[in-house]
Amino acid sequence: MNDRSLHTAALVLAFVASFSTDRASAYCRMTTQGGPPTGNSFCSEAGEPLIWKNACLSYAIDHRGSVWMDFEDVETAIDASFEAWETADCGGSTPGLIFKRLESSTCQRAEFNTTGNVNTIAFLDPFRDPCADAEAGGYDPWAFAVTVVWHNTTTGEILDADMLINDQLATRFNAGGPYANCPDTGCLSTDVDLAHLVTHEVGHFIGVGHSNVIGATMDANAERGSVEKRTLEPDDIEAVCDIYPPGNLDQSCDATPEGGLQLNCETNTTGDPIACDDPAPAPPPDDGPQPDCETNAADDPIACDDPAPAPEDGPPLDGETNGAGDPTAHDDPAGSQGGSSGCSPTRTPADGPWVALLAALFGLTVLRRRAGA
Repeated sequence: MNDRSLHTAALVLAFVASFSTDRASAYCRMTTQGGPPTGNSFCSEAGEPLIWKNACLSYAIDHRGSVWMDFEDVETAIDASFEAWETADCGGSTPGLIFKRLESSTCQRAEFNTTGNVNTIAFLDPFRDPCADAEAGGYDPWAFAVTVVWHNTTTGEILDADMLINDQLATRFNAGGPYANCPDTGCLSTDVDLAHLVTHEVGHFIGVGHSNVIGATMDANAERGSVEKRTLEPDDIEAVCDIYPPGNLDQSCDATPEGGLQLNCETNTTGDPIACDDPAPAPPPDDGPQPDCETNAADDPIACDDPAPAPEDGPPLDGETNGAGDPTAHDDPAGSQGGSSGCSPTRTPADGPWVALLAALFGLTVLRRRAGA
């Protein structure tokens, strides 16, 4: 297996979002539909491309950090990764894109809610959804990271993005650390430069898919020990400048997540754990149904045969299971999907050298409804 071979990640969710490309460009964009390209394969143009309509964005790093690095070093690497995209040279100006790091989160799971969110970046060991049943398994063990991009299924608007990094020790059977902030000359052959990894994942965070250009940050391939993806290449710069052209955004913009900021997705305001499958219901809107099921706020009878209309995006295909028959979380609003992309190394024979390659855990999406919403 040569140095640019690619391990194909297993699909762990039901509905697969793909990447599309402008015919004149090599970069690809994540979309709402289409089949999964593998490595440097064709990029489908089916569906709507994913994009943040409000490109004043925030992220928060889970306070538990990584076992491999001091928290301050983790912050330094992740901040540099976002800055690489924010400061790209769009012909003398920068993209219409602002990133702000918030105070640390307490959130190690990918989720999107109507009542408060955080674009969390968390390190997981074991590499699995902490709310999933043990029997359900985890994320692809050969993925360095999974970036889940929640988006409107009709328009492609990105609503939330969560980056989950595999914090296990790399072995013959899985990807993982050690992670490090490596010198510009590169890492030890056993280490993974965190900024090298996260800069690639930030591309997915903003809706960019894998590039067919060898050596680009969004190229699906890379070697363990490399630092090359820290720096955007012309293809990556073209992508961010085309998708988020220079505008009037500045550091005073409002980076509050969709639905408001909620840094803690694990405990409620009283300090009690939030059950993964039974979140507190969202409060009814001002003009919504009243607690009294027989009369409205004006004491007029509510017609028994005139229920509230269904949401415009329609009901979920299946409110309890995804296409694989696995239970889905009950705390996500209808009309949104989470597409995830990630980085995975390849496996070599036990007596051969370890070669770590970044690969796509492409657009793994599932439509889920918030309980009680």
